[in-house]
Amino acid sequence: MSAAPATCLNLLLFSVGGVRFGIEADQAESIAAYTGETGNDLFRFHDVVPYGDDSITYAAPTIITVRTRGFRPYRVIIDSMEDIAEFNQNDIRPFPPLLEPFALRKGMWGILVRNGSMVLLVDFQRLTIEGQVEGI
Repeated sequence: MSAAPATCLNLLLFSVGGVRFGIEADQAESIAAYTGETGNDLFRFHDVVPYGDDSITYAAPTIITVRTRGFRPYRVIIDSMEDIAEFNQNDIRPFPPLLEPFALRKGMWGILVRNGSMVLLVDFQRLTIEGQVEGI
């Protein structure tokens, strides 16, 4: 009996505050440079995925418009967009059982090692459903 073929995911990779993150590329409706605009639908990444504080700086801010199911789209400011790359789903690891409940509540669902660095995988749609994004 042969093993089922591995599924590949296209991930959009970026960093905020020196921490590397990734989202499934199909969650991004659009990507644009941040030019100082404001709005009720615009959030800084570290406010949506709570970590760090207001001392986090965004050297190369970029806006991702998040595609949502059943909710209006919202925009998230990220920093240092790195790449959109394909990964084998078998390379993604779950969080350790002790951390998994906390990670899932914060929208994080997996860990990927890329070029010797850890990448935390985030699900923006889960954040919307879990009510992490205010007003959406």
